[in-house]
Amino acid sequence: MRLFNKDLDMTVEEFYNKYSIYMDIPLTRWVDKDKMTEEEKKSVKGWETMGGYLRTLPYKEACQIWWKENPNDHGRFLTLPNFDAEIFKEITGINTEAPETMIEIKGKKYSASTIQEALKRYVNE
Repeated sequence: MRLFNKDLDMTVEEFYNKYSIYMDIPLTRWVDKDKMTEEEKKSVKGWETMGGYLRTLPYKEACQIWWKENPNDHGRFLTLPNFDAEIFKEITGINTEAPETMIEIKGKKYSASTIQEALKRYVNE
């Protein structure tokens, strides 16, 4: 089989018997009404009744959330045969080579990528 664009001297079955690459990626997240943007309030029907809405996450954002919430699982991926940080980043959006920059706002720490994703909803690019 091939992994990270390189041949691996094992079958797919052997790989899955030896390595666990399962990620319980969050495909949706609840957004409370007080956290909704004006644009979301205009486009989401029924948010007033529900008190918010269930937002569908883009794939890479979902991967990044999983990565941040599961630091004990990073080693399962970083130690895969032929691991390539650039390919992993291309697939998941996760940068494994640099520590995440943290920004503190009102006593709570947020990763720079979390802030960047949140700002995308407020800024038209």
